[in-house]
Amino acid sequence: MKKYSKYLFIFIIALALLPISCSEDLLDQANNNTVATEAFWTDASDVEFAVNGMYHPITNTFFWGRIIHTGAMLRSDAFNVRPFGPNTAMSTFQGEPGASRWSTEIFQEPYKCIFRANKVLENVNADNVPDADQRNAFIGQAHFMRGFAYWYLVNLYGQVPLITEAAKDESGFFPSQAEVSAIWAQIEADFMAAEGELPSAWDGDNAGRPTSGSATAFLGKSYLYQAKWADAEAAFNRVIDSGNYALLPAEQYGENFTEANENNIESVFELQFLGQSAFAWGVDIPGTGNMGNFHLDYSPPEKSLDQGHYINTWVKDLFEANGETVRRDATLAYDYEGSTGYGGVPFKEDFVKELELAASEGMDSIYTRKYAGMDIGVRDAVEGLGTNVGTNWRLIRYADVLLMAAEAANELGKTDDAEALLNQVRDRAMVDQKTGMDAAGMRQAIIDERVLELTGESHRFFDLVRWGLADDYMGATSLHGDHPKSLSGGVFQEGKHEYIWIPASEITANSNLVQNPGY
Repeated sequence: MKKYSKYLFIFIIALALLPISCSEDLLDQANNNTVATEAFWTDASDVEFAVNGMYHPITNTFFWGRIIHTGAMLRSDAFNVRPFGPNTAMSTFQGEPGASRWSTEIFQEPYKCIFRANKVLENVNADNVPDADQRNAFIGQAHFMRGFAYWYLVNLYGQVPLITEAAKDESGFFPSQAEVSAIWAQIEADFMAAEGELPSAWDGDNAGRPTSGSATAFLGKSYLYQAKWADAEAAFNRVIDSGNYALLPAEQYGENFTEANENNIESVFELQFLGQSAFAWGVDIPGTGNMGNFHLDYSPPEKSLDQGHYINTWVKDLFEANGETVRRDATLAYDYEGSTGYGGVPFKEDFVKELELAASEGMDSIYTRKYAGMDIGVRDAVEGLGTNVGTNWRLIRYADVLLMAAEAANELGKTDDAEALLNQVRDRAMVDQKTGMDAAGMRQAIIDERVLELTGESHRFFDLVRWGLADDYMGATSLHGDHPKSLSGGVFQEGKHEYIWIPASEITANSNLVQNPGY
């Protein structure tokens, strides 16, 4: 091999030294690996390709497929992250621009989606998609995905560039950041448009695409995050009154987090994943990168290829104080009667190494079950990178809609309505109803219920920030008692850690961008 490489090198150098002349025609060659813009957007088939391309930046490894969890979602007070250098600096409030990982990927991937959505909205028309229903469905998906991408950008970074059309010249390549209020206004506009354009359901291979109900739920959630209680209540009521969604029965609760029964009647919107052998780290090409690499971040310490984390004891205590079994069994893995690990192996047998590790670190041996791949098979059957994990991620479930509707109703002084909505969720969980509370009591009940129903589903950190409770639970002192980031020593700083830093590389490339406060 080395001998042939030497001769090849000599040949290349000799070739480079030869006098070469060529014509302009020889240099001006078409790239047969791409489709020219003027040759695209000719019919519905082209448009469908473009629409499908919007989703991949969101589901690939560099966004929801993994990196958003590694950095942003593990910031929650539920997770005591075991430190692993720059990999865990963001999730432990110890990251800084240029020195820590994961801010760049989750900034760039949503903008890829936004660029593609903008191109769809600019190019779809009655000429290339004559069928009005099909055309509206394409346009509705573009509005939805643009609103979706900006929803996460504004909650992750705060002020970001607001781009609603493809750049026409150089002036469009260096946008400034928009006010948060302007970004929320665009999110609302996109979800309102999508609500009217998308179908109420999809059939066959299209199952999992956003529906009108998906758009309405995200619209309601957008209003809720801005404390627009009346608008939020109205949107959530439209989802509830549609009759398109229901809670799975208690015995099927765990199916909300496994490959079984995906896109079920409780799912309002979920991202589609497929376990597959083809894997290229973060590459945005068809057929790669849409498997559950998030398995790395939710699997227990001795299974994870990183260092993993523990679930903090306060979470377990809340479940036990509430008399939980249905939701506990689907959410947490620890030593309770009937508890199992990977492939149904008894907990104490499967978690021998974790039990020893937890004892050595002074931690309770409690782990997340959701999205850890325990339903796929025994430990050795689940690939370390999660390449054979094809579990769809449920972003909004009907249970979440009911709890958000309860919150909006309670803030409007309709505590009785909030109680009825809350108790629908509790009835399914087979726990006692909550009754006779005032508005303050109901507010705390909803906060607790969101822990019991939604732990491990990526909502908690954003909830704490919008409620103004992040510093109370993750600041220098914690209302939990034991600090939720004790293993790393990381501390939430109010006025800084509500958002992550704008990537240093983006600021270097675009002088119009300004770093977030505190960084």
